[in-house]
Amino acid sequence: MQRMQWLVFLVSLSLLFRAGYAVSENQSQAEPKRVTLVLTADMPNIGDPRTGQYANLQTLVSRERQNNDTVFFVFGGGSIGPSALSSFDRGSHIIDILNTLEPDVMGVTKREFSFYEDELSLRSYEAAFPLVSSNVIDNRVEYPPDGLSKSVIIEKEQVSLGVISVLHQRVIEEYQLSGISITPPQNIIIEESKRLRQQGADMILLHYSYPFSFVRPLLNKGVIDVAFITDSRLDEDVLLETTRHPNSMVLTRQGTAIVASFEHDSDWEAISYLEQPLEEIPADSRVSDQLSSYKARLNRLLNIQIGQWGTDISTTRNAVRSQENPFANLIVDTIRHYADADIALVNGGSIRGNKQYSAGTPISRQDIVTEIPFRAHVVTLDITGEQIIQALEEGVSQYQNLKGGFPHVSGMSYSFDPSAKALHRVKNVTINGKPIDKSRKYTLATSNFLANGGDGFHAFKNAEKLTALTMHPPQISRLVVQAISNQYVIAPKVEKRIVNLAEGVE
Repeated sequence: MQRMQWLVFLVSLSLLFRAGYAVSENQSQAEPKRVTLVLTADMPNIGDPRTGQYANLQTLVSRERQNNDTVFFVFGGGSIGPSALSSFDRGSHIIDILNTLEPDVMGVTKREFSFYEDELSLRSYEAAFPLVSSNVIDNRVEYPPDGLSKSVIIEKEQVSLGVISVLHQRVIEEYQLSGISITPPQNIIIEESKRLRQQGADMILLHYSYPFSFVRPLLNKGVIDVAFITDSRLDEDVLLETTRHPNSMVLTRQGTAIVASFEHDSDWEAISYLEQPLEEIPADSRVSDQLSSYKARLNRLLNIQIGQWGTDISTTRNAVRSQENPFANLIVDTIRHYADADIALVNGGSIRGNKQYSAGTPISRQDIVTEIPFRAHVVTLDITGEQIIQALEEGVSQYQNLKGGFPHVSGMSYSFDPSAKALHRVKNVTINGKPIDKSRKYTLATSNFLANGGDGFHAFKNAEKLTALTMHPPQISRLVVQAISNQYVIAPKVEKRIVNLAEGVE
């Protein structure tokens, strides 16, 4: 009898369990999982009205966290450098500000390597959130660089978000990173996605900053659920076309944030999407005070007038990466005179202010450090005319894409045809008014970054480096500050050093 009662009890318990499971399952079907993502990136300069709106971002993030149950704030990087303040603290202030905003995770882009991999590792230990870089390997240990995660899972309420972040191979060349390797990103995404799902990830987000063609097929196959591309410097039309997918989140402009909501039934489906200009959102007072403190510190260091603009000057991205530019002429003339070289060359990508200056306005140290934020110094090369032509070809090879290698010159001139094949574009090279002699050697002043082959200047790597004038060469920004202080009224001009043959001017 007791055995019969025990069997009845077990059957009843089983029926109750099944009934409860059915109710739970029905509730799950009636109430699909919902997630809100707040996504932004490219905020390197706290003093810039477009890229420094962290106080506004804090208001947005706080609002979404209050209004929605499951919110993930993913910061897409691109912010450790370069900027005037990061030239002093290697981006520590950005991490400090982000610690206040409390992102759930940060993806790594090439800008995070502005001060090389060891400094990025230091920043990762300052951060109260994980930094993810899935396909970067430290060559010394064959693992991701110290402090960086290959991927992470963030758990909130009933949803676990897996995050993967990949880089393009070009970061090695552009930033002269000898200590790391980049593994094939597609393979890593597939491997990490499988591993994250095995560990219980409900949703997998891929962060990336180069328009890889394989991302859309990975979304279609369900390898990843959401893709977030953060390089706002890419052409918007091309970017939107190459990333076209309902679950592809595209940050098209600096100074904006994406707020996207997703619902899961059988798959994750985007149910709302908004790219929000941060300037339209009120600033959080606590973060505003934090920013003011950093700005005051920078002003104490750099807010000293050193000269005055004698003419209108533009340092916009297009102005310094596609044509001769007066401010670039000032820089390249300064380093040529310092090195007492025959010629000099700098790349347009070393100029980062993206500003317009009017004649008559003062020039401060902060202006110049903002324009030339990298800690580059002058290197003098003994280089043949043939190598110079090769370097110019390498510099204009990415003209259409406004890449940073566009070459500005002093003591020489050249023309180029952007419609010609790459490495067959440069014409009419002259040095001190005479046609270049391919077999002759010239002295050329440039930055240590370019001298080591940065931004694709492979020709410089094969040239002989001459002995430095001092054991500790001054930074190029300091040389420019001194040149402006000496002249005071600065009015550099366009002098037909660079002629674009497609514009019909010879």
